[in-house]
Amino acid sequence: MVGVRKVRSVLLFFVLCIIILVVRHVGHHFSVKEVVKEKNVVIRNPLEDLVVIIREFESFDNDIRESVESVLSACSAMCRVMVVSDEAVYPPLHLPRQVVSLVLTPGLLRHRPNLRGFLTGAKYVLLLPDGARCSSSTQLVDLINLLDTGDSQVVAVGVGGSPLTCHRYSLDIQAWTLTIAPAPQSEACDAVSGRAALLMKTGSLLQLTYPLARPIPLSIGIQGAARTWKVHVSRGGLLGEGRQLYANDHLQWKRDTVEEERKRSLYNALGVKKVVSTSGNVLWYGCTRTTPRCFPTVVDDTPDYLYMGRWTPPCCLEGLRATARHVFQVLKSCRARWWLEGGSLLGAVRNGDIIPWDYDVDVGIYSQDVDRCPQLKAARWQTLEDAEGFVWQRASEGGFFRVHYSTANHLHVDVFPFTPRGGTMTRGGAWTTGHRQDIDFPEHFLRPFASVNFAGVLASAPNNVRDFLELKFGTGAIETPQYPNPDVRLPYNMSALTFS
Repeated sequence: MVGVRKVRSVLLFFVLCIIILVVRHVGHHFSVKEVVKEKNVVIRNPLEDLVVIIREFESFDNDIRESVESVLSACSAMCRVMVVSDEAVYPPLHLPRQVVSLVLTPGLLRHRPNLRGFLTGAKYVLLLPDGARCSSSTQLVDLINLLDTGDSQVVAVGVGGSPLTCHRYSLDIQAWTLTIAPAPQSEACDAVSGRAALLMKTGSLLQLTYPLARPIPLSIGIQGAARTWKVHVSRGGLLGEGRQLYANDHLQWKRDTVEEERKRSLYNALGVKKVVSTSGNVLWYGCTRTTPRCFPTVVDDTPDYLYMGRWTPPCCLEGLRATARHVFQVLKSCRARWWLEGGSLLGAVRNGDIIPWDYDVDVGIYSQDVDRCPQLKAARWQTLEDAEGFVWQRASEGGFFRVHYSTANHLHVDVFPFTPRGGTMTRGGAWTTGHRQDIDFPEHFLRPFASVNFAGVLASAPNNVRDFLELKFGTGAIETPQYPNPDVRLPYNMSALTFS
């Protein structure tokens, strides 16, 4: 009997050991909440730290409810889901109770929501476009692992059958310009285009000035490029896609229209006025002839954009070039004696163009030749809009003339009359702009005239241009670029100036 009891005890001990091992094994692989507890360290399922934000959708045609249910199913209710819109959505979306609906635009009785507060406790954010389908928790965990193990700030995955396109972004903040170049076959991009879900750490998203600005891929790409971020493109595990959105021509037109409006709004907010596309086409998002110029009246000879650490917006430079070329052509056609003056001549000598931070173009003219040009003659007494849409008028400051880009856009060329007296060119009418170059000078600089490249054409100029400019601006003016009115203290972002 004793032997039998011992055998039974040993067998029972082995059975208990096997049960304990099985329970531990099952608990290790299948626990949903806390999968391992060892030495007081809790390893969480990463989906508990994920917030899925659906931001890219339209109120007039969407697949939001099904997209949300797909996420909740894949997450096994572990992750949080937010649907974010600018305004309250109509018709209502009828979302599940556990989904947060966030309206960004404040109202009379509604504050702008605190995004940081809503994301408290979340380590990851997945920006999911409308219509995307998540097939499983494994798919989401794999994306999180890609983000955690890589050195990119964003992981992008395509939605549906269309692959993502990888781009390089060159962002010249000072010149208000974004250049987009293709980066085929690359997995580390500056930005992507196409139907993309974007995963990033919550801290990264909250670093952005406009974290939820639309269009999301473009917004994240530009703001990320300014911070030298990289986007890792996941080539596997594409997310599924629900029903086709914008299935008729009217809905597609409506979608395209609002998307273009969002692009313009985004570029305006981020200070991008010129976009060079992958095909090399230039797209303008700044001022035009039918809109006011991009900067207000200049005070202390220092435009407002210099205080922002930027130079003249490129759309304004284009308007100035067009106006200057028109004025040159008119002065040539009426056989007036004219020449580039002041900072415009400096820009021509330095780089054949307008100084990158200048806000007008200066031209000198013999006062005796003013009446040779009908536009200038008429402008003595009234404002004249010529056949090309340029506006000629007598400057409010006194005895010189101003030619505007248009009636709406007051980018301008100033035409200054000089009168020869005893070999000296004097300011006819004793006009003054307050600029340091408003001085008389020997007439021999104009006998004969020279020519320089300026704004894409040949412009008349004084001879011995170095001596002329150093008389006006001081020794070394050509080689030593300087902002106007250097006594005005500029608070930040004013870097050293270089010319190629």
